[in-house]
Amino acid sequence: MDWARAKSILIFIFVLLNLFLSIMMISSFNSDNVSDEAIKNTYKVLEDRGIIVKCDIPVYNKQIGTLISSNTLLDKDLIIKGFFGDEKYTERNSNESTVADCGNRKLLISKVNTFVYSNSNPQETIDFADSKRVQNYLVNLFKRLNVPFENFYFDSMEDLPDSKRRYVFREKKDGFWLYSNYVDIIIAKDGITYLKYNNKNVDEITKGQKIMPAYQILIKNLINNSGMVIKEINIGFGEQNIGKDTKVLDDLPVWRVILQKDEKIEERYFKVYNGEEVKLNVK
Repeated sequence: MDWARAKSILIFIFVLLNLFLSIMMISSFNSDNVSDEAIKNTYKVLEDRGIIVKCDIPVYNKQIGTLISSNTLLDKDLIIKGFFGDEKYTERNSNESTVADCGNRKLLISKVNTFVYSNSNPQETIDFADSKRVQNYLVNLFKRLNVPFENFYFDSMEDLPDSKRRYVFREKKDGFWLYSNYVDIIIAKDGITYLKYNNKNVDEITKGQKIMPAYQILIKNLINNSGMVIKEINIGFGEQNIGKDTKVLDDLPVWRVILQKDEKIEERYFKVYNGEEVKLNVK
């Protein structure tokens, strides 16, 4: 038997089968239901592409609109006092922001939505052993600063060099993640070295449009990702990065896919209407 010829024929059949399954699943976009068969086929196609799925593939397939938000006004004096207390500090103001310095500590406070705190030499006696204790600390801190935090939930944790650890908390609205409303905090052995707060007020979600289900997003976009592990898939809204001077108050509905290869973890975001990958303001 000509094994080389037989091998080539088998590879050709395998490629055709993979292509056929992909076309069948993408063409089912006009259906409102996500079948068990479509999900099973997706696992198979991704496995054939060298991608391991270690989570459920969501079957959510309802209409979604965009998220309308308004700016969160920040009280810079209250924020400065919350971090520096009654200690002396220097302050520099511009049209868009305030910079305040107090020894090793620094605050950059925008007029709306965002402030960043850093400390190059923290000396705090606070127990940050897990995400719950970090969240409890943030609840008390943001209450003093008079900034919203009620609907924020733990999203992720990452170990960093020098025994540091990063925690990310994000807001949720009606079960949807708000990826661009977040608190990003880095904690060392002796306290907080970095904290960024970014949040807009949620006003409403507009009238919905038909979306691409998650399995179609995966089939369309995860092609040359052999060796990747899909750890999590969820849906929410995020602010698109489209330019430094462009102000956007509408957050796009997106699918988020969290991938890991070796020790590296990455988050990728895809528009729910057409599957196009998009960069968001998420950190």
